[in-house]
Amino acid sequence: MEVAPFQSVFVTDGRVFVFRRILINGQMYRQGFVLQLDLFLSHLARTYFSSQPMARFAHLRLRAVDQGRETQAVEAGVAVDRPRIHLKRAFPPPLAFVQATLVCEHIPPSAGRGTLNLALAVLGGVIIVGLLAIYHSTQKIVDFSERQSRFVSAVTHELKTPLTNIRMYIEMLEQGMARDPEREQEYFRVLEAEGARLSRLITNVLELSKLEKKHRRPNLQKGNFAEVIADVEGLMKTPLQQAGFRLETENALTEPFLYDREIMVQVLINLIENSVKFGQSSPAKRITLRLRPAGDHVRIEVADTGPASPMGMLKRSSTTFTAPTTP
Repeated sequence: MEVAPFQSVFVTDGRVFVFRRILINGQMYRQGFVLQLDLFLSHLARTYFSSQPMARFAHLRLRAVDQGRETQAVEAGVAVDRPRIHLKRAFPPPLAFVQATLVCEHIPPSAGRGTLNLALAVLGGVIIVGLLAIYHSTQKIVDFSERQSRFVSAVTHELKTPLTNIRMYIEMLEQGMARDPEREQEYFRVLEAEGARLSRLITNVLELSKLEKKHRRPNLQKGNFAEVIADVEGLMKTPLQQAGFRLETENALTEPFLYDREIMVQVLINLIENSVKFGQSSPAKRITLRLRPAGDHVRIEVADTGPASPMGMLKRSSTTFTAPTTP
């Protein structure tokens, strides 16, 4: 069994046959009904327009059109001499022969418009007060937000470098550019160094977060600083070799002192990486780590042969700090 959609065809100027075709076991049938157009259009106007408030200020014209020729028409509503609003609509099949035209001079104001305007005014006042409150509250954190934005930008820039190098060397290994085992091992050492550098950057971010939340407390233990120097030299060996720098250590300490091993390794690596970053154009590439007693403290210095800092930045970029030798 197959059922076709409804369609329409004019029988006379006043009648339309609305039908559909039904195919049952190879036999074609037609099922439908005949519309008396004047009664049908009057029913539409009376039921769906004349009883509505719109009929008091608008004029409706329904008409039946057969191949562009009007055959029947029904009008309802008030007479409109100078229409300013003009709307037309054609109905979908199977009533495609029906077209409606609605005209009116103006739309009268609603009885509830005054209440709506008052409500909108109150809402606008509430929004303005809320925006002022938000503005005053956000003023207190603007500086902090700007610092965070600069920090995120700087961290993003710093993270891109090791990630780019890691991806580049992985692609070189995949493409077989390391033609001998020695070159391949060199690539692996670079990948290991860049991975360690990336890990240190992430650790710095986490440590900064802990410091801001005051969750980080130094784990002070007494030692001679040898393990810190060994850690720094081991972690920075490959990056320093790649950049052509030489790390020298001058240790004049004779007594152990208190320090946090993890913090000291992180601080010294940050300072050395900073020296490498800004000293690439220096003719002599040398970084010196000095340790010497300073009264009841230990003085630790990181010096390099790179460009000097501007006078206005010296207080902010100082690489000298002291640690107490006793609790």
